[in-house]
Amino acid sequence: MDCVPGEPVPENVDYDPHMFQNISALSLPAPIPIWEITLKAIFYVAAFLCDVIGNSIFILVIVLNKRMRSTTNVFLLNLAVSDVMVGCFCMWVHLGNNITNDWPFDEFVCKGNTFMQVVAVTSSVLTLTAIAVERFFAIVFPLRKRKSPCITVVVLVTNWLVAVGIAMPHLIVRRRYEYYWKDRHQIWCEENWPKVYVNRNCSIVMPGRRIYYTLVTSVLYFIPIFVMLCAYTIIVIKMLLRKRPGTQVNSSRQLQEKSRKKVIKMLVAVLTAFIVCWTPQQAFILWDMYRPTAELGEEIPGYVMKIKYAAMYIAYLNSALNPILYGGFNENFRNGFNDAFHCLLLRRRNTVVPFLVEPKPGQSRRPQGSANTTPVHTTPVCTSTI
Repeated sequence: MDCVPGEPVPENVDYDPHMFQNISALSLPAPIPIWEITLKAIFYVAAFLCDVIGNSIFILVIVLNKRMRSTTNVFLLNLAVSDVMVGCFCMWVHLGNNITNDWPFDEFVCKGNTFMQVVAVTSSVLTLTAIAVERFFAIVFPLRKRKSPCITVVVLVTNWLVAVGIAMPHLIVRRRYEYYWKDRHQIWCEENWPKVYVNRNCSIVMPGRRIYYTLVTSVLYFIPIFVMLCAYTIIVIKMLLRKRPGTQVNSSRQLQEKSRKKVIKMLVAVLTAFIVCWTPQQAFILWDMYRPTAELGEEIPGYVMKIKYAAMYIAYLNSALNPILYGGFNENFRNGFNDAFHCLLLRRRNTVVPFLVEPKPGQSRRPQGSANTTPVHTTPVCTSTI
């Protein structure tokens, strides 16, 4: 039977059952070697532990230390929440699907996995963009009125609403399929967008899928990345030109500038890691949408699928790298880790306040740095209930 190109495929037609009848078990995938399963599991368990434990610690540090709740840190906390979502909802699903020949989960996981992944990635991109914009105005326009905490809350709520809205189609188009072969029962999970015939041989194409992924990858990934790169380039140039040779800068201003530079270095490192880790996966999506044989329904070669797996793992690995970057580039976070967990271990309170030694009557405070000053070992005291 000839099909009319451009004509919609009936909703009750997903696959032609007759095309499978003569396929034997010899053409089906071979069992996955034990060494490959073990290797994949080790790498994913390591990434999962670094992701969930590292980002959970970071979230606790920000929540338990009021002095660290700056606008930038609140945005980074939101980024950490997105990273935890990747570990809890995406990593183990991707591992399970790639160490078995069949889809090993139910319909709920089939729909929810991709939904949560798109929510997490979209939220991460929008959060990184918000951080870049906030730093841009804080450094390039230092006299501009600072945004109130309410604005930060509005930005974060909008962030999540947009992310959920972008990911919503996956709850509709993702489906779990089952087929009974002559000698086995096969289960798989894939997207089922509205289809049209592309030629008289009844080859099927999904134009809505191509439009959706093109918009998502370009508007919500590559364009924001370009905006962030421009923002940080201007920020770095501004900071380099701010102190000209021969100008006198007081010590407090120097400390402030040094602190800002450290924060910018950390943020640039976080953005660089995000770009390096997620760009291969996003580029693969576009390639899959526009490869010449995609409309003819030709399957992706096996070696390309291995590259796809590696690209997805590297993308997920980004969530495990972020807490390492937070601690590696910023001393305040390292101190926050120590302070918060010292308080947790003591079951006391968390905001660290130096122990103040009051002078005896008649004594005056000795100026810091004087010759007779004796170092005083302070004990951290936690002041807000955990």
